[in-house]
Amino acid sequence: MNGFLTFFLLVPVLFAAQTHAAESTKVGLAEAKKFAVEHNFEVMASRNGLEEARARLGRARSAYYPRFGVAGGADTMMTAAGNQPSAVAYLYGDMNLFNGFGDFSRTTVAALEVEKAEIRLKRAEFNVGLEVERAFHAYLFKKLQIVVKKEAIRVNEAHRGMVGLRRRSGMASESDAAEFDIKGSVLESDLLLLEQDQEEERTHLKRLLGEEVGSSMEPVGELQHQHLKGSLNDLAKRIKSESESVQVSSRDVAIAAAESKVARARWMPRLDAEIYAGYLPWDLRQVGPGAAMVGGKLVAKIDLFSGFDTLNERREAEAKRLRAEAGLKQSILTSLSEMENAYRRIITVQKRVDLEERNEERSARYYKAVMSEYRRGIKNSADLRVAADMLSEATLRHQQYKFEFLNGRLDLEKALGGPVETEVIPDHHSHGE
Repeated sequence: MNGFLTFFLLVPVLFAAQTHAAESTKVGLAEAKKFAVEHNFEVMASRNGLEEARARLGRARSAYYPRFGVAGGADTMMTAAGNQPSAVAYLYGDMNLFNGFGDFSRTTVAALEVEKAEIRLKRAEFNVGLEVERAFHAYLFKKLQIVVKKEAIRVNEAHRGMVGLRRRSGMASESDAAEFDIKGSVLESDLLLLEQDQEEERTHLKRLLGEEVGSSMEPVGELQHQHLKGSLNDLAKRIKSESESVQVSSRDVAIAAAESKVARARWMPRLDAEIYAGYLPWDLRQVGPGAAMVGGKLVAKIDLFSGFDTLNERREAEAKRLRAEAGLKQSILTSLSEMENAYRRIITVQKRVDLEERNEERSARYYKAVMSEYRRGIKNSADLRVAADMLSEATLRHQQYKFEFLNGRLDLEKALGGPVETEVIPDHHSHGE
């Protein structure tokens, strides 16, 4: 089999072998994603945001516990006989017994904020993983293009040698050789640009993974031929449970409802219990100075007028609830629209991958036929160059659409908010000898 044809039949094998060349620096996709999630600053910020929300929930729950402490000092009561000083030293405690379930509603709000923080952390980790995977695939694609381009340069030189032999025997002209010279210069120029693009992709990975890892890593893997599993309806059913914007908006609705109950609690009476033990101030005593005693009281309060503060607070809470409900409906519509658009794009690319695979097979058979006819003197050097170009371009188009499918899958997962199931399709390179 001709060397050029053999290369294009075995592109995935050659590419995979190159990616394993540097044992000390090779990094797989799963390893790169794990490292990025652990060290990404946005993810770290989200983790701290979750801890902050959990601390607020702990503070909200503190309302269910009594408060106690110690007080001391001096107190004086003015009487007709003169001032009567007294030492003060006592323990005190108080606890709210009822406030219209306001504390319960505040705790509910804090718990929902924790859920939102958890959703945002998961989303941050997921997004970083998607970004690493996208950069990883881009690097592998650029590397594959370089491998193909270098092989095309080698094959072009081989063809030029064949033309040289024909020229010396009088079967080819000078322009035939010049044709391959020009082609070689174009390929060298393309290679320089591809190598620059590859370094830019490495820089992108360096930003995601850090200087220590990204500067020396060599991504390992190949661009898989995948088919999407599941229908559009199957994915649409997952929007409410997996889309970050929908999940956050649903929590916002629940938070607004709980805050509305907090506002209503201010219309209810408040009942507090207080207890004292020790040498009390004059206003808490029932006996003479210097006497230690234990006392307590129940205090019930209800606001009769607050300058319309409670009324406006309730109106504000109700408006916030209605706004949150509208936001939830809009989030669902937006997420469904983005997911549907991404799904339709990826299905189109999936079909093109299959078509380009068949085109690559046809181009390989055509190149093989032209090479055979060239050796028998039926085809000329221009036919040979065109056939080689067709096969090279068909191979790159096939890989490009596999790359676009993988990017489209990441777009779909981002719109959905979770991974999608795919089936890996083996590449068929049954071009024959």
